[in-house]
Amino acid sequence: MRAVIEAMFGASTPTILIAPVVQTALVATTKADSVVTLVRIVKSMRELECKPFLGEPDAEIARRWLRTIEDTMDQIQVTKGMRVNCAAHLLSDRARSWWDTVRSRTPAGS
Repeated sequence: MRAVIEAMFGASTPTILIAPVVQTALVATTKADSVVTLVRIVKSMRELECKPFLGEPDAEIARRWLRTIEDTMDQIQVTKGMRVNCAAHLLSDRARSWWDTVRSRTPAGS
């Protein structure tokens, strides 16, 4: 997710390594399970006051949003493999348009 913010605002955003988190409660085994898990996690994040990021040009707003998202993901133990998808579901307006463009230009499996 840090790469998302750096791509939007440049590499001047400080890099903080996120320790891997072990998922103990929700383990997705099929694509349908994965979608259900994603929906539950995003719902939990919203209940914990994670707000959408609209793509504001202020880098400090982006850093605060990212910090909140990362802290919440740590708290509810979101696996590394689910983090980008969960955060992407909290992008809106310009940020979502930007993300859709990035995804369309990224080769499958990257």
